[in-house]
Amino acid sequence: MIERRKDKRVREENRVVIEVSAAENPGNGQAINAFTKDISLSGVRILTDRLFPLHSRLSLILYLSRSKQIVRIRGTVKWEKKSAEGLYEIGVQFQQGVPDVLMALIDHLYGREEGIPTEVNRDRTT
Repeated sequence: MIERRKDKRVREENRVVIEVSAAENPGNGQAINAFTKDISLSGVRILTDRLFPLHSRLSLILYLSRSKQIVRIRGTVKWEKKSAEGLYEIGVQFQQGVPDVLMALIDHLYGREEGIPTEVNRDRTT
């Protein structure tokens, strides 16, 4: 099978907290805990106990254990399927355009040195 992805995927399990945007699920303020199965600069494959419809907009908090970084980023569900364990796999494409978040992902995926834990927040209001 020919790989058509534009970015290299790295298989790793990281904790992720999924927050559904208010437009997608009004009044639901709960956070959903899940795990990544693989991650790239452009998106992530997530294993979760909840099915998210295609095109859902999600806010993600990725706890990148190898680089000790916390990354907050938004994304859109591009595909979904039920896994053999009765859970769901979803493919989330990141919304690009935030240089510090992109740099944190590059550091995590390709960097050799592990630094002090940092937090990168996409939703800056100040």
